[in-house]
Amino acid sequence: MSFVDSVKKEIFSKNIKERHCKIAFIAGLVRGSGLIYEKDGELGLEIKVSSEELASYVTEYLKSLFDYEVREVSVAEDRLNKKDKFILNVTGDRLLEILQSLDIVTEADGELAVNLKFYGRLTEKECCLRAFIRGLFVAAGHCTLPSENENSSTGYHLELAFSHYTPALETSEKLAEFGLMPKIIRRRENFVLYIKSVEEIKDFLAFLPAPVSVLKITDLIINREISNQSNRQKNCDISNVNKQVEAAAKQISAIDKIIETIGLEGLKEEDRKVAVARKDYPEETLTELAERLGVTKSCLNHRLRKLVSIANEL
Repeated sequence: MSFVDSVKKEIFSKNIKERHCKIAFIAGLVRGSGLIYEKDGELGLEIKVSSEELASYVTEYLKSLFDYEVREVSVAEDRLNKKDKFILNVTGDRLLEILQSLDIVTEADGELAVNLKFYGRLTEKECCLRAFIRGLFVAAGHCTLPSENENSSTGYHLELAFSHYTPALETSEKLAEFGLMPKIIRRRENFVLYIKSVEEIKDFLAFLPAPVSVLKITDLIINREISNQSNRQKNCDISNVNKQVEAAAKQISAIDKIIETIGLEGLKEEDRKVAVARKDYPEETLTELAERLGVTKSCLNHRLRKLVSIANEL
């Protein structure tokens, strides 16, 4: 199960007690993935969700809120995301009542009209606003986390897709009231509200709230930091080893040049001992070689640099 699917499952698994919050939740979901259509002079409503399990949850909500039985659920392939979409068809005499209860259709002077404003009487209470945005996220939200594959370029990303700019802007403004500052971009026909900061993604999920998902991200951050620290240490160790190997090769090359020209007999005794030890134990670190010779690491390093200097002058 992907992370975003687990978030949506967590959202649905929460028992919403208040009826007004349940209605706000379904209103947000329908706003995010609903489509009103007309066929043979009759209105219909399609609700798309990303899994059969979520379709079952929506069916239960419609039954408990409006005593409406969903009799038709179809499956359509989402070519963009390469996943199936489950489509609930809501039709019949109860549809208009449902749409009015969800504040999607309004009536004034005997005329019916689609209410284009997302936020109104259903989201006046903070609890209902949170429920509404939870529904929006279930319908039109997506979230990705960094892949475990080190070569992957996947990062932290959360988004909500809207067909029009105004509801995207209104949602951004609502979230800003809670300290969240998402950005909006145009992507093909949609306007996408998105967050890339992992801390703000955690804050958004906490706002919904989806505490289990917040903990999952926190665990991921900790594990990645431990892995990064381990990799940094490995890289540092490898770099140090490479430097030691290069230095030892340079020192041995210098000693070989001294042997070929003036011979080790031309060196002072303490320098000659260092030259012989370095030739005999080329794989040893400065620390190991210093212990072998009974001198300090600083003293050994000084004498090796002296040997390189002597070789450069020959």
